[in-house]
Amino acid sequence: MSTGLTLLVPAWNEERRLATTVTSVVAAAHRHLTDFEVIIIDDGSTDRTAEVARRLSMQFPCVSVVKHATNLGVGAAFHTGLTRARFPYLTLVPGDNAFHESGLDAVFSLVGKVEMVVTYRANPRARTPMRRLLSVCCTQAMRVVTGRPIRDAHSLYVFPVAQARQVRRNTGYGYHIETLSTLLRGGVDYTEVPVELNPRPDSSSKVMRLGVLARLIATMSRQFLRFVVFREKVRFATVPTVIRTQPIAA
Repeated sequence: MSTGLTLLVPAWNEERRLATTVTSVVAAAHRHLTDFEVIIIDDGSTDRTAEVARRLSMQFPCVSVVKHATNLGVGAAFHTGLTRARFPYLTLVPGDNAFHESGLDAVFSLVGKVEMVVTYRANPRARTPMRRLLSVCCTQAMRVVTGRPIRDAHSLYVFPVAQARQVRRNTGYGYHIETLSTLLRGGVDYTEVPVELNPRPDSSSKVMRLGVLARLIATMSRQFLRFVVFREKVRFATVPTVIRTQPIAA
């Protein structure tokens, strides 16, 4: 298996945390990956995020920046990166520095050795009580939908790009529900690893907004109807994935 990985770092008004996130991501990637690229998605930021992202792209040749004119959300950022990915595997690391670098090491060390990586948070109490409740509900629902005993349905993932591009496009916060459940129902094998959260990982999260929660519930409900009620079968076409056009500089 190839070890090439596209790393997406979506950021909305993350001028204070973005540099720390990207520096950690690049350092961990160099420790474990043969080839990689980092794509910062500036999701319509109105602070100095764009300036910080530009400086990072000048500091690290492996970093590029894509800017959304307006705030479209993390699901849209995921699909922007998925469209541009040049490597066979893809992961999304939030720009708010929520995950400890040791977790990045654990995830990146498995790229190319397994089809898909699904992480679970080893210190869930770092999150707020409401976020923990949301995660528990989401995980239990994902187990019902997929028939797989995953430990966490709301953490970091490494997806195979060729299959992820065949999943129904979901630009909302539930993009991970759509993608993970479809890949699991399609028989993509996975390995689970623990990751540590940094202190106050929810300080800039928008997930607890009522509109976001409603769309998450709608996505999970649709997947339940597809896979549990109507027993839809998922079959992925065998297609060429990503061709690396040039080596990534250190």
